[in-house]
Amino acid sequence: MSPRTKKQNEFIREQRKQEILQAAVHVYVAKGYSATTLSDVADQAGLAHGLVYYYFKNKKMLFRELYENMMDQSLQYTTVYFEQDSPVLEQFKNYAMLICERVIKDPQTQRFYMRISLDLHHLYEPGELSPFEWMKSFIKPMAQAIDKGIGQGVIRQGDANLLAMQYWGAISQGMSYLDQLLQDLATQGLKETEINSVMGEKFQQIAESAISLFKPA
Repeated sequence: MSPRTKKQNEFIREQRKQEILQAAVHVYVAKGYSATTLSDVADQAGLAHGLVYYYFKNKKMLFRELYENMMDQSLQYTTVYFEQDSPVLEQFKNYAMLICERVIKDPQTQRFYMRISLDLHHLYEPGELSPFEWMKSFIKPMAQAIDKGIGQGVIRQGDANLLAMQYWGAISQGMSYLDQLLQDLATQGLKETEINSVMGEKFQQIAESAISLFKPA
């Protein structure tokens, strides 16, 4: 068998790293940060414990990279989404729907997003991380789209950044509600189609509520 090329080795290393990070999401959601160990993550990933330590020297470094990767992905997705040229209110409604749908498609990841803010003090020293600065970057493409809508007269006059924060706040609260609802429905023994039907109605309600903030009086 021919030895692997440098490119193949890099691909395998990145694949292993992603397996570890995804396993960390599941363990974190199940046990929380304090109770999670690298051994737990290795077991979840089906990898040798030593291999996890090869990639991450400790739990703190693993979760720092996981957090930063996931927040970067969210920022990139949102930035690209709002670069699309489409009717502004329709764009915001569809974005809210897409974000809410992730609660069903990938509940573990969404629970990680919703809970990790409570554990950032374990990962960063005071002053080392500014969630507010990240949020400013995150809502920037939304604020730019809102400014566009204000100029077109389809969004009410107001501070675009504040409106973007209020819009995202409505979605965030909606996602927390959806996550609890999903767990409640699952305990009732409903079929997947029944759960999806109930959740779909809630997606619509949350999206309509979020964009109602924009509509002129």
